[in-house]
Amino acid sequence: MPSLTPLQIFAEHYPKGKFVFVLIVSFMAFIFFNVYLGIMYENTGYPVPLIEGQTRFSAELLRSDFSVLIANNTLADYILIQYLDVGIMLSTAVFFTMLSLFISRKIRVEKWKVMLIYFSLFFPASSVFDLAENIFLLNMAYNPETFSDWLAISYSSAAVLKLASFFIGVLSLIVIPLLYNRDHRRDK
Repeated sequence: MPSLTPLQIFAEHYPKGKFVFVLIVSFMAFIFFNVYLGIMYENTGYPVPLIEGQTRFSAELLRSDFSVLIANNTLADYILIQYLDVGIMLSTAVFFTMLSLFISRKIRVEKWKVMLIYFSLFFPASSVFDLAENIFLLNMAYNPETFSDWLAISYSSAAVLKLASFFIGVLSLIVIPLLYNRDHRRDK
């Protein structure tokens, strides 16, 4: 594992009140952007659920999806959503990373603490993959009928990496504290 000393120091010494403040604000932003952009997405009339659309891997299917948006006159709204998605990216990275670091403060066994801190890095990674996904998507959306097929594969690949990174991070938030508690009870 890479040296996490600066991140460990931050996790241990960042004032608890500030931690709680950042957690509350970033959680509220996370909920706001997910709900607001979810409603906007639904209002575009995109023909499939969000995750299905992100993981199509098919230029032909994505061109068909874009044709629906063009027919609904909502392609511009769909493009705007991709720019506003930065709010989800930032709030996801901040909230879940800070939550991981905050939970790590409660863990007193170095092995589990370091592991949780290490896995907290999956949340910013997820947001970076989300940004890459949006860049590929915007390239397709600005040329909805003629974009290169490789963009569809790159877009869906970035989406899968985003989802996998986020899932691994969330799983670590559940599994590592459970394993720590199991070991901690056994040692008593």
